[in-house]
Parts: sequence; C-alpha cells; structure tokens
Amino acid sequence: MNLNLATAAFFTALVELALGIGMLALWAREKKKYLIYWGSGFLAFGFGSLLISLRGKIPDFLTILTGNLSTTLSSVLFYIGICLFFNRRRSMLPWLALILALEAAFLAYYTYITYDTSARVYVYSVAQTLATAITLRTLFAVKREQGGSINPEVVIVTSLFLATHTARILGTSYFPAPQDFLTSGNFQTLLSFGVMLIHINYALAFGNMHASALQADLNAALSDVKTKDRQKVEVLGYISHDLRAPLATISGYSALLLGEANDDQRKQLHAIQRGVKYQLNLIDELLEYAQAELQPLAVQPGTTDLPLLLDEISEYAVALCSQRNNRFRYRAPERMPRQMNLDRKRLQQVLLNLLTNAAKFTQDGVVALTVTAKPAGGACTLHFSVSDTGIGIDLKRKTDIFSAFQNIQATSGGTGLGLFIAQRIVSAMGGSLSVDSASGQGTTFSFVLVVPIVDAPESDWSGPAQREIEPARPSTEPTTPAVTTLDDEVLDELATLALHGRLTDIERWIEHHANHGDHAPFAAQLRELLDRFDFPGLQALALLARRHSKTSMDACVPSR
Repeated sequence: MNLNLATAAFFTALVELALGIGMLALWAREKKKYLIYWGSGFLAFGFGSLLISLRGKIPDFLTILTGNLSTTLSSVLFYIGICLFFNRRRSMLPWLALILALEAAFLAYYTYITYDTSARVYVYSVAQTLATAITLRTLFAVKREQGGSINPEVVIVTSLFLATHTARILGTSYFPAPQDFLTSGNFQTLLSFGVMLIHINYALAFGNMHASALQADLNAALSDVKTKDRQKVEVLGYISHDLRAPLATISGYSALLLGEANDDQRKQLHAIQRGVKYQLNLIDELLEYAQAELQPLAVQPGTTDLPLLLDEISEYAVALCSQRNNRFRYRAPERMPRQMNLDRKRLQQVLLNLLTNAAKFTQDGVVALTVTAKPAGGACTLHFSVSDTGIGIDLKRKTDIFSAFQNIQATSGGTGLGLFIAQRIVSAMGGSLSVDSASGQGTTFSFVLVVPIVDAPESDWSGPAQREIEPARPSTEPTTPAVTTLDDEVLDELATLALHGRLTDIERWIEHHANHGDHAPFAAQLRELLDRFDFPGLQALALLARRHSKTSMDACVPSR
C-alpha cells in the first residue's frame, strides 16, 4: 500500500468516525452533555478528513473549504466539551467563531482568487494553532483555580496537538506543498498520521476525565451516605434520651408504690418494672444497631437461670396474648438444667420479638412457646419454637422476611426490624432462625442453640411444669355492674376500647369519666377487670351498665 497523504486522510477518517461513534454511545448511556461535544468533535474531524481524501472526485468547495473547516471545528467542539466538563463559562467562544470565519475567508481567497496550496496550509495550521492555544489556556486556568486537580493527560495531548500544527507552520516553508495537496511528500503525510495518533490519545484522555468524574460522583454519594448515617445515629440518640425520661419516671413511681402494695398489686408492679426494663434494653439495642451499621450484634454470655427466664417471658406473653383474646401455652421440657452460660438479654429479646409478632397476627387463637432440652456432653442442646394459629405468611412469594425493614403486614404499623434483629442475634449465638408457615394456617419460628451448662450433672436437671393460660373471659353470668349514671355514648366508647384491647386508653377513660365519687364502685369493677387484662369482661360490663342504666330510666317514668 502506498502511504501517501490520501491514504493518511482516509485512515484518519475511519479512526475519527469510530472514536466519535464510541463517545456518543457513551453519552447515550451516561447522559453527560460534554460527551456529545467530544463525540461530535471526533465526527467532525473524521468527516473533514474523508472529504480531503476525496480530492479530485468532489468539488473544491467540499474538499478544501468544508473539509478544512470541519477539522478546525473539531477543536472548537473539544473546547466546548472541556468547558462543560469543568463547569466553566465559554468566554472564548466568540474568538473561536471569529477564527473559523477568518479561516473560511482566507481559504476561499486562496482557492478561488489566488490558488496557493501552501498559503492554505498556513491558514489552516494557524487556525488550528490558535484554537488549540485557547483550549490549552483554559486547561491551565482550571489547573490554577483547582489547585492542580486536573487530568494531566489532556494537557499533554493538547500540548502535542499544538506542537504538531506549529511544526506544520514552520516546516511548510522547507517542504512547500504542491498544487495538489494530496501529492505532498513524507512531511505532510507523517504529520497527518501524527494528528491521528494524537486524536486517539485525546479519546483516551477524555475517557479518563469521564471516569474521574464518575469516581468523584461516587465519592460524593458515599460521603452523603456517611453523613446521613451519622445523622441517623444522632437522631436515634435524641430519641433514646426522650424515651428514657418517661420510662424512668414510670419505673420510679412503680418502685415507690411497691412499699405500700399488697401481694396482688406487687405482682402487677413487678410486671410493670419488667416491661420498663425490657423497653430500656430495646432502646439500647436500637442505638447499638445504628452505631454498628448492621453488623452482627455482640453476644455476652453469662450464668443464667433459664427456667426462671422462661417463666418471666411466659408472664409477659400472657399479657400480649390477652389483648387479642388468645390462649397462651408454654410447653417446657420434662427436665432442664437450671444454670446455663448464655446471654440472658439476647435470648429474651429474640423470644419476646417472636411472641409479640405471634400475638399481633393472631386473633381468638393459640400462641405457644415450646422448649426442648437434650444433653450434649458438657452442654445442652436447646430447641425453641414459637407458633401461632394466626394469619400465616405466604412463603411462596419468596419474600426475604428476615431482611431489615421488611414489614410482612403493611397494616401492622411496625418497622420491620423485629425478625431481622432476631435472626442476627440467633446467628451470633450460633444458631439459625427458620420459619414454617402457610397463608391462613399459622406460623412457627424455631431455632436451636447449643449452650454450656454451669456445673450441673444431668441428674440435677429440674422439671418445670407445663403451663396453659387462657385469656380472662367474662363469666356466663357477668358481674352485675355497680350503679352508674354515665351517658350511653360514654359507655359505648368504653366498650369499643375494650373490644380493641386498648389498655392505655381505657386507663385514661377511667381517669376522665369514672373517678367521680358517684361512680367509684363502677370504677373499682373496671380496675379489677383491667388488672386481669380481661378485655372481654370490660366490654361486657360496659354494655351491661348501659342496659341497666336504660332499664333504671324506664322504671322511673310514671305510668299514665
């Protein structure tokens, strides 16, 4: 193949068109505006080179004027793209437009008035040199303003491009161009191949600039995420502080009341204190969860009275189940070691999370905690399961119910963290939480732990009693309500609150409506039922009081 100027122009056209198409394809994916101008610049240079290579086959207007102006336009487009990349005003664009206009005028003069090929070479090279110098000046200004944070490749490539056109200006006087420019000798041919190589490096430099911009965007996004994480921890800190204050007040007052309480009241006050302690532990857990950024939760084993812990959890479960009229069953193993080395707080948290979910999604059903124990050398293999007869979970939907913020029932009002935290804790304790469920057929969560025994041979294992506790129900012959003159609307409100198990609202109702001396006997009946979490009994008492009030009023109406 004869490597003359025509061949160089043709190869340059192919390479430039390929670079332009690649850059525009990148723009179609990334949608960065500067990629359009860089891609258009390569296409403009390729189009101009193609027209120059067709000299003699197409009119001089296309091959000389359009071809040369198109290749100079590429430098203008590169300048615009660089300004967009660095978010700079395109202040030199009017000067570049003037350069293009003067180049067009001089090319036309030396083509149609005085035909001088060498003069056209000078005109074209000077125009490219000025346009490239403006681009280089912009790059140095950016480097100065940004303290050196600029890709050095694009500065080097632009400098080489400027040097190439300067060399063409200086060398043309020693190697004059013939009338037919395509028959120029090796000097012009080598310069054309050099320009092609420089443009390939331009494409690489632009690609590196784009990659650095993407990396900067990624770093900014990561920094934003870290900032939001810090804000999350701060917000949780504020929340925990605000939640601790009322809980501490409740705990303090319950401690004061213990001094004057009878046995039944002490039982209820101890239940309140256990609930407060558990809530405070949950607040601490929430803070640990945020600060650890979803890392596995720490486990701190210690000597634990397991039967006592399970009894306390069962008492808490009774209150949970009574709110939706559920029976609670606790199936303990026939024999179980009393002292075991495990994290009491973590195990309590897992079981209460599971029991809370079971009670929340079950109505008029059964919630069961089943524990089995088998000896395993110096340890004990414990199998825990929490089952219910509630709405169940449709596992066919392939939903990861153990992921963070995955709320199984959108109407439950929960955060979706319970099962996630429970799974993390069980994993940290060496087990794995599993689920067996079907929609409408209840759910069973289970896990197995191998726990060291604290100095107790198998012969000393105790045998906890089985337990089944049904929700408190009104007797078939409900208690006759004490005389009250409360309005029907007020009693209807009480019946509705009892129907939905809204304990706190019922307490407020009593304080607001039934604390007057005339209603003291009725209030005492309400408090007695409320202490037993007998919400059906409360509802029945409210309805009976309404009926008795109506009957009493009818009896007072004189006959005519």
